[in-house]
Amino acid sequence: MYKNLSPDALGIFGRQGEMLEITLTHRFKGLEIDVVDLLKRAQAASVPQACKYLASAKIAIGGYDLPLRWSGSDADFKTDLAGIEPLLEIARTLSAQRAYTTVRPTSDDRPFHENFQFHVQRLQTLADTLAPAGIKVGLAFQASAADRADGGFEFIHQVDPLLLLVSAVQRSNIGVLLDTWSWTVGGGDAEKVRSLKASQIIGVRLADIPAGVDLATIQPQQRVLPHDEGQVDCVSYLSVLEDMGYDGPVTVSQHASHTKGQTRESTISKASTLLDSLLTTAGVAGFGSLAEAK
Repeated sequence: MYKNLSPDALGIFGRQGEMLEITLTHRFKGLEIDVVDLLKRAQAASVPQACKYLASAKIAIGGYDLPLRWSGSDADFKTDLAGIEPLLEIARTLSAQRAYTTVRPTSDDRPFHENFQFHVQRLQTLADTLAPAGIKVGLAFQASAADRADGGFEFIHQVDPLLLLVSAVQRSNIGVLLDTWSWTVGGGDAEKVRSLKASQIIGVRLADIPAGVDLATIQPQQRVLPHDEGQVDCVSYLSVLEDMGYDGPVTVSQHASHTKGQTRESTISKASTLLDSLLTTAGVAGFGSLAEAK
């Protein structure tokens, strides 16, 4: 596995060139990119032109948010699939084969079982469409009760139903985005990760929960960087992942509110040092090597 920078997961932002420079300066081996920005650049010029700086840099593309309305209306889904070729070309050009998307925890229209089948069918179609470019999709979920406060029918917000969904889709390029905060709030622990194959873990985000916080009433703002006094043993997660042979990106994550009063440089420097410490403590081999960045 390798050190990955996700600006969004840290609550920061910047232009592509800035993020690329910061990634190299702080010895990250991977970078999550803004693929929507790349698609706009490609539309204005070409895919090779839009990708040239990222393609020439010695970093791995550690993922991106999937820019497809796969869980929306039939019309939106068909429109996005019809225009998918530029995304596939970007993926091939950059070997950008890890995409992430979130399963909503509620539905305005469908009860659980109906919504489950809807998701299975949509994800199967999505997986088959993305497979020619080698794109793998990591599913994230929202675990806190606050994320379900909009009403409607409850859907996936715990680990076990998410694993059931991945199993039901039966596609090798559909897996999970392992987020230790959501995983813990959603009833999982480090050993539960072993119910997956290493190839089903598309990306990893390490985040912690402050001591004393009740998981039943936890708020999204209570997502903090890993630390010694927290409730999540991120080193144990990394040790399990190393034992399983996971070879993908690992990043640290926090709620955007925790960047208030901090410079972007200090936030990224802290994230880099923290990741070095966690990976070293967990006994992860070669996380600083370009050969590990796949």
